[in-house]
Amino acid sequence: MPEGKNHSRRRFLGGLLATAGAGSLSGLAHAEGFGMGMRGPSQNRVVYQLNQSDPDYIKEILHSAAVVLQHYNNDVDIVIDCFGPGIWLLVRKEKNRHQYEPFIHEQVSSLSMYGVVFNACLQTIKTVRLERTDLVHVARPVVSGALDLIELQKKGYAYISW
Repeated sequence: MPEGKNHSRRRFLGGLLATAGAGSLSGLAHAEGFGMGMRGPSQNRVVYQLNQSDPDYIKEILHSAAVVLQHYNNDVDIVIDCFGPGIWLLVRKEKNRHQYEPFIHEQVSSLSMYGVVFNACLQTIKTVRLERTDLVHVARPVVSGALDLIELQKKGYAYISW
């Protein structure tokens, strides 16, 4: 990656964290596999459980993921596993029961550019009578959020539950 582009991404992430720290946090490159952060395979791995639709809860998890990225200087593989009511974070606006503020959508997009993977539970999608096509483009469908958490922990991912 050219140094200028990498510097711009780091500045953007720094700005994202600064904005969050200043209080506006009140309230993917789409990866096909795991173990490939921005710099290739990483020894640092974390999976977040996101299972609520509350905007403040979601913002806290997204902020935490940004802090982890910054701490490890982008040398970390992060998965945010969305299931239950948390699935709404990954549902397209036209089909979404929740109208999240633009800041939340911007954070999802920017985190995905840093390689954060957003997994969407297909069991939940079926339960709430949605289709895969109702998901945002960064969503990575998985059979089950719970099973995904188990498998990721087997692969060495640290599990964060909020």
